[in-house]
Amino acid sequence: MHSRIFQLSEVPVNKEDYITEDEFIDGFVGMIADYVSSDTDRREDIQWLCSVLKEYGIIYDENEESIIFLEGFKKKYFKERFEKLRTTLQNMSLEEFSSDSLAAFELASLIENRFSFYVYSEYTWQSLDNFVRSELKEGQKYYIGGTLDYHC
Repeated sequence: MHSRIFQLSEVPVNKEDYITEDEFIDGFVGMIADYVSSDTDRREDIQWLCSVLKEYGIIYDENEESIIFLEGFKKKYFKERFEKLRTTLQNMSLEEFSSDSLAAFELASLIENRFSFYVYSEYTWQSLDNFVRSELKEGQKYYIGGTLDYHC
């Protein structure tokens, strides 16, 4: 499966400072991905990101290559998964919970999808889910820097 890593910054990112594969060799490759590659179309990557996030409330400025996550984004982003998490947990047996069952995998994926988009900001990478929970500031403008492809 292929997905993308997006560099987000609160200030514009110079093209010379775009992320490269080198930032992901230690830790990301081997733990999350088989490999990371810059052989991707940045514009298509950004369109993909925006198409996934638009239903939760974003404003994308194509000229600035910036994105604003609107007020309420976090709740909208997690609402459906939270409801599914509650249902999954209610229907899960102790045996499923205490093993590496499909139900346990699904439960963990609802909390953090480790095989979807990643965000690179402030010299660290994290899943989009974790970024939304811990760092995203609703109403803040983020500039999109480099994008990378990864395979897991």
